[in-house]
Amino acid sequence: MNRAAAAIFLVAVCSGCPKRIEFGPEGRIEDPEALFQVTSQAQANVVTLQGDAKIRVASPQGNGTLSLFVAISRPSLVHLESADFFNRPVAALVSDGQRFGLYQTEGNVFYQGPASPENVSRFLPVVLPSEELVALMLGQVPFIPAERKTLALDADQRLYVLTLYRGEVTQTLYIHPKHRRVVRSEVRGGRGYDLFFEDFKQKGNQVFPTQVELKAEMARTELRLNYSDVTLNAPPDLTLFELAPPEGARVVEVDARGREVAPAPPSPEGGPPGA
Repeated sequence: MNRAAAAIFLVAVCSGCPKRIEFGPEGRIEDPEALFQVTSQAQANVVTLQGDAKIRVASPQGNGTLSLFVAISRPSLVHLESADFFNRPVAALVSDGQRFGLYQTEGNVFYQGPASPENVSRFLPVVLPSEELVALMLGQVPFIPAERKTLALDADQRLYVLTLYRGEVTQTLYIHPKHRRVVRSEVRGGRGYDLFFEDFKQKGNQVFPTQVELKAEMARTELRLNYSDVTLNAPPDLTLFELAPPEGARVVEVDARGREVAPAPPSPEGGPPGA
């Protein structure tokens, strides 16, 4: 066999060989509970994020893309600012986990009220509690409270497959074998959504997904978040989470469902409000 034929033979043989799976320093993990614990810790290591992003939404209510400035801190501090195509401010949403405020430049209106899922999710086509919103934007997966777990290894995708069970509900987690971060989460048997994490980059001593995608099949909704320049785990600037309305803005109080609350009638002099 001449050298050219030998080279072609070797390429053909090697192309049919499975690629080697690179595990972490501890080697392959066989126990589902052990993998769940190290995966939980790997994603929990990111506690704050600040930087720029774009969010793309596709839903029955409409499609669109927004530029965002994002500052978030676990468990429930949120600051989101949106801008238009010309980078002019459009709206800013702030929540401290108990109260929220939303300032809209159009109309110079400041909405405030309880930090309910309906209120803190006003930038999104899906309704999420503030803790869950923060987790997703930190590239983390909310786990179902599992009654049992199973573990397999997908050699073709070179990923762990960890499945959590609770009654009829399952959550299947596809986990990178080296850095132990979830790359895909699928919930079946109940109301939920699928998550996809891509374009992982080394940020300091953390491995972080700079692209997060949410798909809610029942709601026919997709949301994609792309980070362009972010800082992780810096001390949060707490002034970003202050809820005071801008000077001169019209203040509107809303309830937990986002509905405007009529102002209380003025109280008679010396009497309790509403007397």
